[in-house]
Amino acid sequence: MYKVATMMSLAALAVGQAQAKEVTVTVPATAMPWNPGVNGKKSFGRRDGGRPVMIAGQHLFEGAKVRFVASGETTTIPGGIAIGPDGQADFVADDAIGNSGLVFPAHYVDQATRPVKLNALIGAFIDADGRVVGAPFLIGRGATVRVPAGAMGLSLGINDDIYADNGGSLSVNVDIPEASVTVEEKEGQ
Repeated sequence: MYKVATMMSLAALAVGQAQAKEVTVTVPATAMPWNPGVNGKKSFGRRDGGRPVMIAGQHLFEGAKVRFVASGETTTIPGGIAIGPDGQADFVADDAIGNSGLVFPAHYVDQATRPVKLNALIGAFIDADGRVVGAPFLIGRGATVRVPAGAMGLSLGINDDIYADNGGSLSVNVDIPEASVTVEEKEGQ
């Protein structure tokens, strides 16, 4: 048996079905969806929020599908109504000007994932310097998004223009595909 195995030669390497690495993060209601200081052309609101929640150090493969599932509640003011990850149902904040006099992060969100509500969970793929790669996207309660070329990490936050008075948090489960390699061998070569 061992002798037969040593006579087998490598015929092909193929990428098999991807396995997923699951990561769960907490996104505070004060988290901005990306760093506006690094992304000057994607500026929004008062910039009074906390850092975005970033997931880095994972291998993101171009074209792979990343799956998000979120739960929890946030508020826009102390004691305000509880808002789930999909955002406040009666407040579309795509291209609207907020109370800050500036646009919401949803202004930059991929048109295909609109409408985006106030306090909805949104995300962006980022490069090694934290710059947004491709278009930011709506996550809400759940989404599956393809990784664009050049993505090195993920950035998550809330769609708002004034963050300092927000409360609550969201729990986000992220399934990141990991490549697996299948080795096919042929006998007699």
